[in-house]
Amino acid sequence: MSRTALPYFLHVILCGACVFAWKNLTSRATLDATPAPAALAPLATPQPNRLAFLTNIGLPYEVRITQLRNTLATECSESEIRFLYQLLEKAPPRGELPEQWYVIANDIMTQILAHETDPQRFSNNFIGILNSPHQPEVIRDHSVQFLATWLNPRAAQATTSSLPTASPEIAGQVLESLAAAAIDPSLEHSTIPSTTLMTLVDLKRSDSGVDCRQAISTLKPWLGRALQDGSTLSNSIRVCAVAAAGILAPEVFRPAIRYIAYQGNGGSSLRLPAITALGQAGDEADFPKLRQIASSSPDLNYAAQNAADSLASRLGLAVPK
Repeated sequence: MSRTALPYFLHVILCGACVFAWKNLTSRATLDATPAPAALAPLATPQPNRLAFLTNIGLPYEVRITQLRNTLATECSESEIRFLYQLLEKAPPRGELPEQWYVIANDIMTQILAHETDPQRFSNNFIGILNSPHQPEVIRDHSVQFLATWLNPRAAQATTSSLPTASPEIAGQVLESLAAAAIDPSLEHSTIPSTTLMTLVDLKRSDSGVDCRQAISTLKPWLGRALQDGSTLSNSIRVCAVAAAGILAPEVFRPAIRYIAYQGNGGSSLRLPAITALGQAGDEADFPKLRQIASSSPDLNYAAQNAADSLASRLGLAVPK
């Protein structure tokens, strides 16, 4: 699932731990307004024989993935869908290396997305995975990416899905869950906040029609704190927060982004995404400063010049000399 002055989305590269480049290998306190995920459907009995190999650790994990793809190439029964959900909820089979199970789980999610036809069940289960403190971070991160792929499918994406488009109500539930995960203090040292931020950025910039306004409103106080001096968040999350703020609420965060971008003694790891963000969040007043940085800072000149180009293009102006 692969996810153009300097494209604003180069901030994804800047975001270290922002894992928005979709991985091929690819709790929280629920907001009061967000419905609790429904319980997972009970495992079908008997276990679907066609998929029994998935927990057979005597088979190399690559063999099991290939067999899964071949088995479900044309169809996946209701009992098999339910079985796949149950596999995701359970711990890896005893003796399975976690990193190998993560790859298998990614493929299981791919097959669910391809064959599931019930939007509510899909969202409930994947939100449940995201919110579960018992799930490994990698699996929770995968769930964010698959929810995003469903809400904002790409014409060139590899997985063809049978899943209907999310209703506004279901999309709202998903987005609120993503926003809540981004600001959950218990997840501050994981990749999940970065992934969810970049997911929301991608949705905001897309033509998917998904209404992100409520989720952005939820994020604004947290983004404000993340951009302040003295924030206790990790540098990688703050980098993503700066990049996200410039897209999700550029007018609100323009002063904070400028402050970070123009700190002469500030670290380049934060100044770089802030300068890039000014291509979207800035206005004509930013041209002189961007020009000064471009001419005086070898580490930041390329970002500053391209931010000026992006800003001029957005405002319909020629880049001032």
